[in-house]
Amino acid sequence: MSDPAPDPIANLRRQLAAERDARADAESRLAIGGRQYSDACDRVIELTTQVCQLETQLAATQRQLDAALGMDDPAVEAGAHWQSHRTDLPTVPQPITPAPRAPLPRRTSAETAAWRMIRDDDIPLDAVDARPNTGTEAA
Repeated sequence: MSDPAPDPIANLRRQLAAERDARADAESRLAIGGRQYSDACDRVIELTTQVCQLETQLAATQRQLDAALGMDDPAVEAGAHWQSHRTDLPTVPQPITPAPRAPLPRRTSAETAAWRMIRDDDIPLDAVDARPNTGTEAA
C-alpha cells in the first residue's frame, strides 16, 4: 500500500504556524530594537543637556577669571583699541590695481571683411588690390 497523498489543509496549517512564529520573532526583535533606539535617544538628550550646562558653567567661570585678572576693566579695552591703531606699526602696502581700460573701438563691417580676406590663406595679397573699384573711393 502506498503513502496516502499529503493533506493540503495540514500543509497549510504547518505553513501558517511557521509564518506566525516568524512574525512573532520579528515583532520581538522590533520591540527590542525600538527599546534600544529609545534608550539611545534618551542618552543623547541627556548628554546634550549636560553639554549645555557645562557651557554655561564655563562662561560663568571665564567671566569670574576675567574679573579676577582685571580683564573686564575699560582700560584694557582702550588698550586693545590703541594697539589696533598704533602709528609706529609698518604700513602694509596696498595691492596695485590697474586702471580700467577703455574698450577698443568696434570695427566696421568693411574692416572686418578686409581683415578676413587678409587673414585667409587662399587669397593672395595681390587679389586685394585687384578688386574692382566700386566708385566709392576717392580717385
